[in-house]
Amino acid sequence: MTDTQQNPKTRETGWAGGAGELVYGLDLSRFADGDGDGFGDFAGAIAHLDYVASLGVTWIWLLPFFPSARRDNGYDVDDHLAVDERFGDLDGLRALLTRAHELGMRVAIDAVLHHTSDRHAWFRAACEDPDSAAARFFVWSEDDSVERGDHPMFPGEEDTVWTYDERAGRYYHHQFYAFQPDLNATDPDVFEEIVEVLSFWIGVGVDGFRIDAALLIVQGKGRPDTDVDDGSFFDALRARLREVREDVLLIAEADESPELMASLVERDRFDAVIDFSLNNALILSLAREDSAPLLDALRRLDATIPPEARLNFVHNADELDLEQLSDEERKEAFAQFAPDPSMLIYGRGLRRNWAPMLQPWDRVRMTMSLLHALPGVPLLMAGQEIGVGDDMSVEGRGAARTTMQWDDTAWGGFTTAPESPLTLGAQVDGPFGFPSVNVAAQETDPDSLLTLTRSIARVRREAGADADGWTALDAGGREVLALKRDGLLTLHNLSAHLVQVEALAGHDVHLAERWDGRTLGPYGFAWLRSA
Repeated sequence: MTDTQQNPKTRETGWAGGAGELVYGLDLSRFADGDGDGFGDFAGAIAHLDYVASLGVTWIWLLPFFPSARRDNGYDVDDHLAVDERFGDLDGLRALLTRAHELGMRVAIDAVLHHTSDRHAWFRAACEDPDSAAARFFVWSEDDSVERGDHPMFPGEEDTVWTYDERAGRYYHHQFYAFQPDLNATDPDVFEEIVEVLSFWIGVGVDGFRIDAALLIVQGKGRPDTDVDDGSFFDALRARLREVREDVLLIAEADESPELMASLVERDRFDAVIDFSLNNALILSLAREDSAPLLDALRRLDATIPPEARLNFVHNADELDLEQLSDEERKEAFAQFAPDPSMLIYGRGLRRNWAPMLQPWDRVRMTMSLLHALPGVPLLMAGQEIGVGDDMSVEGRGAARTTMQWDDTAWGGFTTAPESPLTLGAQVDGPFGFPSVNVAAQETDPDSLLTLTRSIARVRREAGADADGWTALDAGGREVLALKRDGLLTLHNLSAHLVQVEALAGHDVHLAERWDGRTLGPYGFAWLRSA
């Protein structure tokens, strides 16, 4: 598809995987503090939206900003219909939406519909009266026996999916932490509440939603008759939301195989899915210095999920989860990118962040280019465009949750507060800390990662680099991933050595590093156009 105007999704949602589409994930609590209390907020984000737009961002994804004890970075929601006062209020959100729209960006927010927190009014009511309508909102059992295949998402932190509540006198199911009881998607009242929640935020002015743990919402909860047909459920949800806003965007987050994810994009149930399959293949290809895993994953994906419906990422919001690799493949990745066992988590993932994990910097720069070149729509998390680090002294997934590094002043310009409890220790004095890695320094450096990120976004727009229509070429070596589309050719050397590339006559250079027209240097890449 070369003419995005012919894609009906262009008219319906503004989402078509079109030229230059770019999603930017933003944890408001760690992005910018506008009122000096040490906690990020709407006001701080608004002050930096011009910077976000300068990256070529077309969609902002806001992580949860609802009232929460933030025991799970805000995904432990106390109230789905309110704003945590630390972020501001509804007027602050409306101001953010207005400014983003003025800058040509749309905004999707996290919709946490799989569970609540144990402080949520629904769960409190359910525990106080086991016979109430609220009690049907959750999944209960008289015992804590675990059915085969039903396991906690965070092994080592949670030992079971059942927790006993003294008030209710029975066990409730939780796929995630014990303080996050699962909602019962089989209950029609739960469905109506979900519609009400999303309709409310559409009314506030948001343009779409990232549906957290989408397939887990409808999958069985370890007891008979606790699963629902995902097609019917999401068909009904899409239909109801279109009554409120025709062009609402829906993105599904689910770490599942392409075959299981495929149903989510059928019949326009979702506009896009966040693609863990290609991400896992990318890490394996980098570990092996071999494009074969990436090419295999692309072939598998193309048969199930169209490129314009795929969001690609190098590192998502928390740990780098490699669950879709085999045990042996994971061991390969761990050996390359997690030399210390403390860098691993849950037996399936890495706690490291993109830039420190993929050193040297030449490889970090190549993977930034590669992310934008892969068929699909690139997803960046705030700070990745400058190469923020991590802190292995922090327990669990929090090791990769850094505050934004705006300059080299106290707390990296994130806050004017005398203390910044959200800023990790390694950000103060580590090699990736704000004294050396920050936006202000990279703004004026033509060789910075920030400058490269902006340059790639510009090339994608100017070259009309849509998500789909790409063809893989044999460039003369397994180390090189070569993709071609409508006169645009991208080359990426996944290896640490010089690679000879087959003759490519008649191409001019859009953008390249360590490319002389015949060879790609270690981690070299090139964006070329037909002369």
